[in-house]
Amino acid sequence: MVEICVNKLINDLDIDTEYLILWVAPDNNYGYWYDLKSSKRKPLIFSLGDLTDSNAFGRYEIYDFAPEQFRDEATLTDSERNHRDRIWDMMKDALECEPDIYTVKGRGALVNSISEKNGINKSNLYGYLDKYWRSGKTKNAFLPKYYNCGGKGTVRQSAKQKIGRKVAGGAYGKAITMQDRENFTKAVKKYYLNRNKLSIKDVYEKILADSYTKPRQNKAGKIELLPAAEIPTLRQFHYWYSKNRDLATEQKKRDGEKAFELSGRGIMGKADYGLMGPGAQYQIDATVGDIYLVSRFDRGNLIGRPVMYFVIDAFSRMVTGMSIGLEGPSWAGAMPALANMATDKIAYCKEFGVEISEAEWPCRHVPASLLGDRGEMESRNADNLVNMLGIRIVNAPPYRADLKGIIEQHFRTINTKTAALLPGSVKPDMAQRGGHDYRLDAQLDIRQFTQIIIKCVLYYNNHHYMEYFEKSEAMMRDGVETIPSKLWDWGIRNISGALRSFPEEQVRLAVMPTDKGSVTSKGIRFKGMFYICDKAIAEGWLEKARAKKQWQVDILYDPRNMAVIYVRNQGETSYEPCSLLDWNNKNAGKYLDEIIYEQRKENIAGRQLKVAETEAKVNLNAEIEAIVTEAKSMNKGATKKSRREKVSNIKENRREEREIMRTESAGTVADASSPAAPQVAARNTVDDDISPRLRMIKTKAGLTND
Repeated sequence: MVEICVNKLINDLDIDTEYLILWVAPDNNYGYWYDLKSSKRKPLIFSLGDLTDSNAFGRYEIYDFAPEQFRDEATLTDSERNHRDRIWDMMKDALECEPDIYTVKGRGALVNSISEKNGINKSNLYGYLDKYWRSGKTKNAFLPKYYNCGGKGTVRQSAKQKIGRKVAGGAYGKAITMQDRENFTKAVKKYYLNRNKLSIKDVYEKILADSYTKPRQNKAGKIELLPAAEIPTLRQFHYWYSKNRDLATEQKKRDGEKAFELSGRGIMGKADYGLMGPGAQYQIDATVGDIYLVSRFDRGNLIGRPVMYFVIDAFSRMVTGMSIGLEGPSWAGAMPALANMATDKIAYCKEFGVEISEAEWPCRHVPASLLGDRGEMESRNADNLVNMLGIRIVNAPPYRADLKGIIEQHFRTINTKTAALLPGSVKPDMAQRGGHDYRLDAQLDIRQFTQIIIKCVLYYNNHHYMEYFEKSEAMMRDGVETIPSKLWDWGIRNISGALRSFPEEQVRLAVMPTDKGSVTSKGIRFKGMFYICDKAIAEGWLEKARAKKQWQVDILYDPRNMAVIYVRNQGETSYEPCSLLDWNNKNAGKYLDEIIYEQRKENIAGRQLKVAETEAKVNLNAEIEAIVTEAKSMNKGATKKSRREKVSNIKENRREEREIMRTESAGTVADASSPAAPQVAARNTVDDDISPRLRMIKTKAGLTND
């Protein structure tokens, strides 16, 4: 089946023109596309049936659309960003009125409204529309250079006698007056609606102490209550409160706003209600795996528990992206999962030794909206998702995990049914006194654990039956099985219109974290590793850094694989891929967290060796000083000579010293039983050409026949 979705580029070979798909109807019957070679600035309607039928005869070629200008948010100036945001704020409401914005009548009304409201010429507004549609519907298109009845609330008139059950003699009880109600209201606000969580009875006692006591003579005097006939009963207070109680306000004040939003508010909907099909909303979240892993560098080292990120389509429950890493919940941790949602899953699985077909995991798209859990989705890096990919970011309020119930349920499945069966998994009795330390059972490294999770995702997508899934009338009519892959396929065929297609490389660049690196004489240094690229070799970056001074460059990187990083070209928006130098290739294919872990371990070992080296050097210096001291003491008994006498015979003294050293060496090496002994003895008897001083030294040493 030909895939037709937003941002697909259709090349019509018959009339030599290109159309960019802007919108697809939920029923997949028709859509609107934009003629990129026309100057009419009018979206055109097309029939999906005609498109697929004509394509069978080779009329159309279908491509992924890549905008001409890729601008990273970090490269924008304040002026550019303000210009873009001003136009976006003015146009966004009209742009989201789909499909009205694509019809002549609807577009005219929307443009007229914007023109009257902002005092802008309509031709300028049509120009903005043209830029937006030609850019693939991204925000960056607007950059300057881019192209009462006795019930509750009714106050009863005061009665002269107590109303209701009669009071036995001596007990409290009176007719409730307006003043009593004011006392109740004041006490509830002061003592009950707060985090102290006093009971109703405790509050009643506070009311009596505050409002139903006799005047005291002094502060030290004992509190005395009014006569029983002038004091309301606990039952009366409880009845009044039950009639005036605001349960929502009570829970918010006593338990907190966040706790109320999570577990106290009413549930009136479903997480997937109203979604128009696959891609309408993806949900992303992270959880820590209940298992300990070992290092790939040294399998005897534990590296802790992995952090698992998943991206799930809210409509079909299909897992569309995933990543396993060691980075805690952050943009660096979420980035690989976001990139993975637009990745060719066949190639991705092959990296981990898992062979699949396209039908087993067909997800390689960008959604219309992304629901996150604040944090990562509120960082500056997330702006690229909006500005370059046109994704609408939706953040759940704090402590509202229920809004992401679909992905939270997937986490429970992974941790309880998968991780719990693996060696090194965390068990409930681990924290108990005398419990087994399951960390010592760890056997899997992060790559092996990722292989397991990939297989679990494939099982979940293609075989997991969701008995809790609420099927629509159309699904029931078509007999759709409530399995994620079946729901995805059905949605693609019948109601898809929100999926977007972008080149994989552009998505990766849009979500990669940024940092700074340094150009040095050894290469481009980043995170303790050294890289090189063709441009650096051609322009002699390393030689310049050695001759002059190092300089910094902007880096984009993928924490999952540090074999390649991207350096932004100076003054441009393009990036140059850089690979690890051969001598640094031990880090190829490794996660950044693994590399940093090993670097820290080596640093600790290095510091320990440095301490031992320092101690050895201190001992060496002490031994040298002892020898020098001994030499000085020996020189005190030497014959006193003048400076001239000391320096005038250096050559002669050197020759004599050399002869002595040769003689001593020969006497040490030549053993009496060795063949060389007679030769040495003979040589010792030859005293020709020896100075008188040397003869005297030899005689004293017993090396002559004298």
